[in-house]
Amino acid sequence: MADFVTQHCGLVNSLEVAPWVLFFDGSTCDQGASIGIVLISPRGKKYEFSLPIVATSTNNQAEYQALVKGLELLRGVCADVVEIFGDSMLVINQLAVVYECRSEILISYYERCLELLKEFKDFRLEHVPRLHNEVANRLAQHASVYQPILRVCLSTISADDWRKEIIDYLRNPSEES
Repeated sequence: MADFVTQHCGLVNSLEVAPWVLFFDGSTCDQGASIGIVLISPRGKKYEFSLPIVATSTNNQAEYQALVKGLELLRGVCADVVEIFGDSMLVINQLAVVYECRSEILISYYERCLELLKEFKDFRLEHVPRLHNEVANRLAQHASVYQPILRVCLSTISADDWRKEIIDYLRNPSEES
């Protein structure tokens, strides 16, 4: 993460109006809790973060922690303007003051987000369906071990590899072996 901050903090021009983009998601399961964050610079460079967090009792806590970390990373690179996308209707609507945050568990996260948002010259919050937040979701699930990221180079799988039959099935489940 230090390289990420070093690369961008000096590059931000106060006249630049193109926003940074932040996608966030949190995940909790029996194996643990984690967050996924995708940052896209004004120049289009994408940064993905998949981080475990201390186990929480609710998914909403994990969602807020993902947003807090994303905002902290953006402050670390001197971002002025940010567009924020998340699939948590609760978090987005609480911060947009559509919903009131009454949960004692969530108030500290909510207040921390408000503090961080005040540090930006401008920001926009938008709720998106999970389908449009799939990268952050995948990153969060990966770090919680809920759904590990599998990267198999399919072109190197030989015909006698035990995984070939499974891969073939996953490519086309309706076709019989």
